[in-house]
Amino acid sequence: MPMRIAFADLDDTFLAPDKSIPKRNLEALDRMAARGLEFVPCTGRPLVGVPQVLLDHPSVGHVVGGGGAVVYELGERAAGGARPVRTIHRQLLGASRTLALYERVKDLDITFDVFADDHVFSERSRYDRLGLFDLDPAFLAALRAMRTPVDISVPQILEQAHDVQRVTIYWRDPADRALVEQVVDADPSLVRVSSCPVNIEVTDAAATKGSALVWLCGHLGIPVGESVAFGDSSNDVSMLEAAGDGVAMGNATAEAMAASDHVCDPCGEAGVGRYLEALLG
Repeated sequence: MPMRIAFADLDDTFLAPDKSIPKRNLEALDRMAARGLEFVPCTGRPLVGVPQVLLDHPSVGHVVGGGGAVVYELGERAAGGARPVRTIHRQLLGASRTLALYERVKDLDITFDVFADDHVFSERSRYDRLGLFDLDPAFLAALRAMRTPVDISVPQILEQAHDVQRVTIYWRDPADRALVEQVVDADPSLVRVSSCPVNIEVTDAAATKGSALVWLCGHLGIPVGESVAFGDSSNDVSMLEAAGDGVAMGNATAEAMAASDHVCDPCGEAGVGRYLEALLG
């Protein structure tokens, strides 16, 4: 079936390892825009972490953020201003479940990043220790840029937040990882995935990239079978399985590979752009 909409994870998928956007990927979006096709960034990042060049691109009318917890609609740009953004779908984690999770894991050697109100809030003491975790320098720089360190505790963050979308936890000791996983798995209303070897992402069980893809296709009146999705890690598996054509990156994990219909070139070789070029003819 023809492609009418494309969804793509950002880190290690649409973005190169150094967090830049390969030129060939942007050229493919130009071709999609010329044909009236939509490209949807589908990311665990908050909205503020989505590259501005994508938010400004004419092929991008929607963004899936928070790992599937929220779907945004981008409006037409006013003269000299930014494009208006409104939230059209939410599947939130909420403050009470987030607080319950925090109380059970707060004494572990972990981060506890709260995605709320389209930003990421971190207790400053945990934010300052990010450099101690086993993270690639480019990835670490991107993490720090997307987080807002605050001098209040997580319970106080949650008291002030409105829409709590999800939590991301980075760990150093595998024993701590196992304890976090045990706590999350004990609550069937939660789901955990990962986007890198040392993190755990926690959302409402219904808030996945795959569920967001299905919802947005229905909202736009596009058959899911006419969608293509690109991803590289476990938090992309639901999206790869839901799409009409699930495409794993050449650098993807074994889990993502197993969930895909096809495999494209790695992110550092503009795999998304090359695959879209072939679909566009």
